[in-house]
Amino acid sequence: MENGFVYGRSEMLGYRIKEGKLEVVPEEAEIVRRIFDIYVFEKKGCHTIANELNAAGLLTVKGKMWRCDAVSRIIHNDKYMGDLTQWKHYSTDFLSKKVVVNNGENSDVPLITVENHHEGIISREVWELAQKQITERGKYAKESRKFSSHYWFSGKIQCGKCGWTYNIGGNKFSGKRDFRCVNRIKYGKNHRIDANGAEVGCDNSAFNLKVLVFCMKYILEHIKVSREEIVGQLMDEIKLIQQNEPAVNVEPMNAEIENLNIKKRKTIDLTLDGLISKDDLKQQTEYYDSEIARLTEEIAASQDVNSVHRKQLDGIRSCIEAVNNTANVDTDSTKVYGELLKKIIVHENRVAVFYLNCVPFGFRISYNKKTSIKQHRTDISIEKFEIIE
Repeated sequence: MENGFVYGRSEMLGYRIKEGKLEVVPEEAEIVRRIFDIYVFEKKGCHTIANELNAAGLLTVKGKMWRCDAVSRIIHNDKYMGDLTQWKHYSTDFLSKKVVVNNGENSDVPLITVENHHEGIISREVWELAQKQITERGKYAKESRKFSSHYWFSGKIQCGKCGWTYNIGGNKFSGKRDFRCVNRIKYGKNHRIDANGAEVGCDNSAFNLKVLVFCMKYILEHIKVSREEIVGQLMDEIKLIQQNEPAVNVEPMNAEIENLNIKKRKTIDLTLDGLISKDDLKQQTEYYDSEIARLTEEIAASQDVNSVHRKQLDGIRSCIEAVNNTANVDTDSTKVYGELLKKIIVHENRVAVFYLNCVPFGFRISYNKKTSIKQHRTDISIEKFEIIE
């Protein structure tokens, strides 16, 4: 071993030494990316990640089972974004050879970082998100609080360009929090085809948390003011369904089937009395059976239509009830936002479409956001608001 490396490969998962340089090992690099993805985007802890890797049959670089500390070392290692930091450990005593971790506080042994020293396995943005989460989770641990990845908007924000989800970043305590497309975070803004033939990269813009809250409040206040109009539109849909898909009365068809069965029994009696031949019986019976089968199919089809019809009407009636209830909710409550929000699709040029659980249509919003750094304020305004199917 020399300088922490074994000849021919490194002790670090994802790299090997070739001609004195770090070279990425593709199959191992996928494990590294998987660890960062689960930690950053799925918000799972090191212990859970280790269990998942073991369950998948994956081993460490030394061929051992994964443990919590092994996962933690990877998440803390800046080599995975392409940097090289020297003097992370140093000896405090030449004779005892005691080695300590360099936290940067010893001026005699300064930390030296060379950026972009080698090819990174993860992006710098993913690395920074991981470090922010490490800090945030550490604060929760010190305060004896459990870290939770669940927000009222978790998993509900989608990119309108590539279809990937948006992930929240920024400083929770300063309030400067933005959502960004996970595809862009992981692969950058340049759209391309990767080595596996998958489309990666996205240049869609960020979506601010303050804008999200502002828009949700705006929508709920619109529902409150326009409740009668919205309910009227839903009632019109009920009338339209009833006109275009009237309920089918199957009683006449059931009566006709009963009549055919009676005729069939009478034909059998005539055969037994010798009044008609067996050939005539066969011909008549086949006719009655075919008619009974046809009517039975029509009844089944009618019942399916009626069932769909009822579900549509029940769904719209539920929407009307939900709209009436929504008009009475607290428009400043994020708890209410979480219960009502179905999904958001973020488009370019500051356009987003909101879908709620209570109505069968969406709200397309064009917004404007101006931030004043000097005054420490953000002004948001709605440029255009429309209801879409």
